[in-house]
Amino acid sequence: MKTLNNNVSRRRFLQFGAYGLMAVPLAGLGWTTAAQASMEQLDPESDTAQALAYTHDAESTEHDQHQEGSHCLNCMLYSDPSAQEWGPCAVFPGKQVSANGWCTAWVAR
Repeated sequence: MKTLNNNVSRRRFLQFGAYGLMAVPLAGLGWTTAAQASMEQLDPESDTAQALAYTHDAESTEHDQHQEGSHCLNCMLYSDPSAQEWGPCAVFPGKQVSANGWCTAWVAR
């Protein structure tokens, strides 16, 4: 009898463990979405933004390194290409940049 109860207990433990492993990635999706929603937009007047010649509108920049058609949305450093208006950038942690923006750190995706 005692062996049977141990097997049932072990089986339940493995089931709950499997459910827990499946739940971890799904919970992570909710946390990243919530974290991105709470990030503020990058101020183009900040020291970091000015050092990298960041602008919210790539078409308005007259920087000599700017290439036609380059903007944050098609940059390798733009962390979430599915974010179509504002999204995270590896160069400006904790801030969101405009998908239509540009800076001198731009790297083709």
